[in-house]
Amino acid sequence: MDSFHNSLFEVSAWASIFHHQLTEQEIYHNFRSKITLHDLQNLIDNSNEYYREDEYIFSKKFPKNINFQKWKNNANKILESSKEVLAILSSCNCITGLAITGSVAAGVAKDDGDLDILIITKKNWVWRARSLAIFLSHRHESGSYLCPNMVIDESSLEMKNSIYVARELMQMIPIKDSGGLTKLFSQNKWVYKELPNSKIKNKLLVFGKIVYPWWWFVMKSPFIGRFIELWESNRRIKELKYRSKSSETFYTKSICRGHENEHMKRIEKKYSSIMGD
Repeated sequence: MDSFHNSLFEVSAWASIFHHQLTEQEIYHNFRSKITLHDLQNLIDNSNEYYREDEYIFSKKFPKNINFQKWKNNANKILESSKEVLAILSSCNCITGLAITGSVAAGVAKDDGDLDILIITKKNWVWRARSLAIFLSHRHESGSYLCPNMVIDESSLEMKNSIYVARELMQMIPIKDSGGLTKLFSQNKWVYKELPNSKIKNKLLVFGKIVYPWWWFVMKSPFIGRFIELWESNRRIKELKYRSKSSETFYTKSICRGHENEHMKRIEKKYSSIMGD
């Protein structure tokens, strides 16, 4: 039981970093020890440190977020307004995996929040797919929230083994999986050891008018498209590496990871401080 109490504190501590309020099911999803939902319920109800309010479980050690409902409304607004641009990306044959990540995937967004997405492509499509996503984020009427900060191809799906990455992967909302997301989880089975009660979320259905910019058809050309991919990757990798001041960015022909704000490092530092590591 001591290990279960420690796991419950760990989940609460992690959520407090993001100012999240968790339901019983969300605690179960993020619990780092194998446990039944019934035993988790008993653990919460028999503890003097935790209490229920509406559908949420609160710890007396961490403050409530008075803006939480507003953040939830923000996330719902972003999701609803972005479905058409997500539908366009989902329709691309070169994209084999598409998912919402970050805070919106967790169900919240601040007033200045955006929609982080993970794009998995076929080999030699990363930089063309990124170009389309960037174009849609700037030019499409439903793309204003779109932030394609992770575009990778199917040859580069192994992720760093950490609780941060595990929780990021398991809170993703799948949009499309024609093999890419399946391969991602197959190559990162360690995630299920970190979060033994967790399951991949249900796919979100997106819809809307599918209209591509004229140049996308040139990008798709078997011969010209490959030349453009090489040119775009060389140009962008050089440019992005020069501009980047973050240790978490990574730019190669098969990976575009634009984590310029070093979010993982900051979260892991706060987490270590709370946990006393």
